[in-house]
Amino acid sequence: MVKDVRKIKTERDIQQALLTLLTQKTVRQITVADICQTSLTSRSTFYAHYIDKYDLLENMVAVHTTMFAQQVHVRFMQMIDGQIDELVQGLLADMADKRPAIQILFTIHEDHADLQANFRSLLLKEWQRFIAPYGDAMQVPADLMATMGTNVQMTVLEWTLAHGDVSNAAVADAIDTIRKAVLLQIQPATN
Repeated sequence: MVKDVRKIKTERDIQQALLTLLTQKTVRQITVADICQTSLTSRSTFYAHYIDKYDLLENMVAVHTTMFAQQVHVRFMQMIDGQIDELVQGLLADMADKRPAIQILFTIHEDHADLQANFRSLLLKEWQRFIAPYGDAMQVPADLMATMGTNVQMTVLEWTLAHGDVSNAAVADAIDTIRKAVLLQIQPATN
């Protein structure tokens, strides 16, 4: 089913208005009237698309979470395999024109609308799946290593969001050193 172009443009304008307002106010301070004024849409048009501002926010977070979920395994394996440049370039390609929106949404921590927590949760599940076969042989708790691995990847993701396309061998080497240290605790015999 093809979506009406007007509907797509209206939703884009409303979403962009919310992002703009989120750089100036908290979610709780923003009103539907603010969103309508900024997006140049009427209240009835807003309500034809969203139940309220939280529905709008949750929708936006869900779209970005789904986008990340589709690529999380690939990006996870690039980290595991030490393909740091490919990881950073892949993240940039995945985010492309969505980077500013993701940066803004990473600062919002509402119930049912926390993009950063969603990304972290997806990465943690990948680490838990990866570690599961090694769990009994590990000297350190598996949940600790899963959390540490997740934190490393979230740091790379957030750094990439903030800095964009910056190829830096020293950064890649630092990430790789940390990656190896985490993997050494999980797979001591193979590293």
